[in-house]
Amino acid sequence: MADPLIFVRGVHFAATLAACGTIGFVYLVAEPAKVPADFQPLRSRLSVLILLVLVVAILSGAVWLVLLAADILGAPLLEVCLHGRAWPVLFETRFGLVWCARFALALVLALSLFRPLPKGFQLATAALLLCLPGMVGHAGATPGLTGDIHLASDTLHLLTAGAWLGGLPAFVLLLWQAQRNAKPAWDAFATRATRRFSAVAILSVSGLLGSGLINSWNLLGSPRELFTTDYGRLISLKAGLFIAMLVIAAANKFYFTPRLPERGAIRSLLRNSLAEILIGLCVLGFVGALGTLSPTAHPQATSEDRTPDAAFVHIHAPEAMAEVTITPGRAGSVQAAIRVMREDFTVFPVKEVRLRLEPPAPSRLAFERQAAGLGDGLWQVSDITIPEPGIWTVKVTITPQPGETILLDAPIVIER
Repeated sequence: MADPLIFVRGVHFAATLAACGTIGFVYLVAEPAKVPADFQPLRSRLSVLILLVLVVAILSGAVWLVLLAADILGAPLLEVCLHGRAWPVLFETRFGLVWCARFALALVLALSLFRPLPKGFQLATAALLLCLPGMVGHAGATPGLTGDIHLASDTLHLLTAGAWLGGLPAFVLLLWQAQRNAKPAWDAFATRATRRFSAVAILSVSGLLGSGLINSWNLLGSPRELFTTDYGRLISLKAGLFIAMLVIAAANKFYFTPRLPERGAIRSLLRNSLAEILIGLCVLGFVGALGTLSPTAHPQATSEDRTPDAAFVHIHAPEAMAEVTITPGRAGSVQAAIRVMREDFTVFPVKEVRLRLEPPAPSRLAFERQAAGLGDGLWQVSDITIPEPGIWTVKVTITPQPGETILLDAPIVIER
């Protein structure tokens, strides 16, 4: 059975792109194209479109949060929904904090439809809503300079996808309105808007191609993996659909746009834009699936003796990385293994390592222990008693030789 998270992620990204892309279309394409006097009905329809897809984005984001909480905690969905089990994930993880920020941004955009805000503020809010998912994706989990480049590329990828693919529904509404009105003013407006949107699409395609190549370089170990791994095959299918969209866009740009404002050209542009939207939805389906798989490049080193019931977290910073394994990963008597590494997974020279575990409930006391070195970058803390399950916070204090102290922290799930 297919993972429901794939569908939810795809719907969420589609709704977010449509909302932000429509806002960009209104301010960067439609209004600068000198709207006709009777533009208000179309503006109202575009506002309704923005509101509807924002609602879908918020609801699908909430479902995404619940599914993720159920997966992290190993709890049934009903228990997560009825007993507030999602709250720790919401407030104690990076995903949750980014979710809160994006929820607030979506509300601001929705309210701006009823109480207009400055154009620049709305565009900046939409851009931020589009970009923030990169912080909790594969790019946000990549350490060092490579991670910074990957995150910048992912940000560009999201922005350009929003400007082109996200703007297509608004473009279709505009063409449909122009076809219905059949007035010289609307024909001229549709022609100007189409040329502006075509220019936006060309810039977006350039950005998508460049950022897509950078992302693939960071996520795949070699070109061969495009055909030999599940992750690579999904990227190949996504690229194939993208090429199909490029072929349609090229026909729009070089064959139908020069024929405007002919009725036949408007009908063809409308039909082709709807085809682009359908293909784009398939692309977003693959994006939803890619987020549930691990990239094949730069695999994380893992402890060979880790048992299936262990709790594990990988923590990274520009200076060092640590893998913390708590065995068994449930409440009671446990032991912790800490492997300290450089970004390339070689041993990081360390004088001392301390482990601190902070409980889910602030009322309980945290405890801290010094780890014993076992060699080869591995450190161990024994005789630990974890009194309760939940999302604990693990903090690793590393004293390198030489260098300044490094603090790494991350949530870790302790089961019942």
